[in-house]
Amino acid sequence: MIKRLLIISLVAVIAYYAGAQGITPGNLVDWFEESKITQTIKTTINKTFELVEDQQLVEKSGNVIESLKEKVSN
Repeated sequence: MIKRLLIISLVAVIAYYAGAQGITPGNLVDWFEESKITQTIKTTINKTFELVEDQQLVEKSGNVIESLKEKVSN
């Protein structure tokens, strides 16, 4: 219950501030386009996927190397 009240209060304060400053949804969209937030997010997600794929490749190659070591030692 307290969490809900805090979230509602926070949203109300932000909405009041935005209204007092004359910020409209169109202004927010323009700000996102100007600051290239979406491009930055896309780039970050792509880099994250590349790192995950590299990590999976390292794990798979590690398994292959271990199995080869076992075969060679036998």
